Amino acid sequence: MNHRTAASVVLLVAVAATSPATAAPAERELTVHGFRSPSMGVELRDGWLGFHLGLFPLIADEGDDGTRTTWFVKTGVTAYPWRVDLGSGRLSGPFVSLSLMQGLNNEWNVSTSVGDGAGVHGELGFRWAVSSGLDLRLGLGVLFGSESRVVVHPTPGISWTVAL
Repeated sequence: MNHRTAASVVLLVAVAATSPATAAPAERELTVHGFRSPSMGVELRDGWLGFHLGLFPLIADEGDDGTRTTWFVKTGVTAYPWRVDLGSGRLSGPFVSLSLMQGLNNEWNVSTSVGDGAGVHGELGFRWAVSSGLDLRLGLGVLFGSESRVVVHPTPGISWTVAL
């Protein structure tokens, strides 16, 4: 190794050692979901697994005057199997979610019929950690209810996340 190469290596090591370290992405987060995906509520994520609870609006049936929004209570788990930093210092990536839902009104009203008001919801999508707290989501959801009812729908979302 010549003197120039050795000097370059020493300089690179010195610069790397004095550079501010980037913080490792948080492994535990609390997310407040403001719109739709996975629900309008809260999620606690630890590592690759999150647990959520909230309200979920969905056009799930039609009334006499056309389509109408049905409200659900939704709780479930979300897996984040692969995550990568896309420039915000936080991790983005695909997710898959499985939830139980209870309808609160219209033809899914759980107070009228527990069986008719309940459903299982699956979702597949992508979470983009835009900035230090802002998340955007886009996915596809499927609600399976009684009497062979199936509702396929998009699942956009906007959230705010803080590290714990």
